[in-house]
Amino acid sequence: MYYDGKKLAKVLIHYGIIQGADNSEFNVICPFHGDINPSMRINLSEGTYFCFGCGVSGNALDFVKAAENIEDDLSAAIMLEKILNSNELKKLNIRIHKKRKRNLRRELLKAEDYYYGLKKVDWTNKLTEEQQKIADYMKQRGFTRTDLNIAQCRENYSVAYPFIFPILDNGEFKGWVARTDKKTVERKRKYLYNEGFSKRTTLCGNYSDGCIPVLCEGFMDYLTIRTKGKVDDVAALLGWHISDEQTNKLKQKGVTTVISALDNDSKGIQGTEYLKKFFHVVRFQYPEGCKDANDMTGKQIRKEMKRIHGIIS
Repeated sequence: MYYDGKKLAKVLIHYGIIQGADNSEFNVICPFHGDINPSMRINLSEGTYFCFGCGVSGNALDFVKAAENIEDDLSAAIMLEKILNSNELKKLNIRIHKKRKRNLRRELLKAEDYYYGLKKVDWTNKLTEEQQKIADYMKQRGFTRTDLNIAQCRENYSVAYPFIFPILDNGEFKGWVARTDKKTVERKRKYLYNEGFSKRTTLCGNYSDGCIPVLCEGFMDYLTIRTKGKVDDVAALLGWHISDEQTNKLKQKGVTTVISALDNDSKGIQGTEYLKKFFHVVRFQYPEGCKDANDMTGKQIRKEMKRIHGIIS
């Protein structure tokens, strides 16, 4: 009843979230937390919303409950009917245009051609001036030139995102991610992914049969744990919330226990609790003042991994 795209669209218009419904799927700024980039996914075909930032989700009724801070369904239903029957919206004809299906295979091939079309760099050899800037920036973040070779880092054409990495899921190319080294750009977006890249169907890293993998959030966390920590089975969710597809990938490998190195903040804690629905979870303990693995030294990571292996062995 409330999973109705037209009802949800009218509710979003009422609260000033959108002006109209030109597409069936799109992202908006989430009104329920301090959102900077659009992190709330609207699906009008299903009449649902989900925020990748704060985790809120639901239908038209749920949105009204959250927006008005109403606890019971009856009061929210009355408010919803008032909104739908208001002079502003009653005669508004909502037409939901279905989003065209992307040709994901074609976009993946384009991403692959783009990345492998860039010149391969041996970061341990003599570098150009621009390459040296990249190496110096990564050195400040604790990565050696050998680490850059391990990550298959290449120089990118983009001035805003000058270096780029392949996203490999157990060795399979799933796209690329570029990183900025500029503070002004970083405030808006640290990482740039190729068009059509699917986070929910990708585990960035390695997870062998029956292993106990370390799961982290971002690409740099993955690279830190892999290179500084010398950990083979480590994968980034590229977010704090594991998807059904990512869960199935691990289960198909016979994984029953995971080490959660999700960020040391409220979302990382929330993501760790969610992992417990599917796996036995051992929490990676961060030193005081460290938000994620990228804030740690290799010695600290190896010490924590030694502690964890002492628990699970």
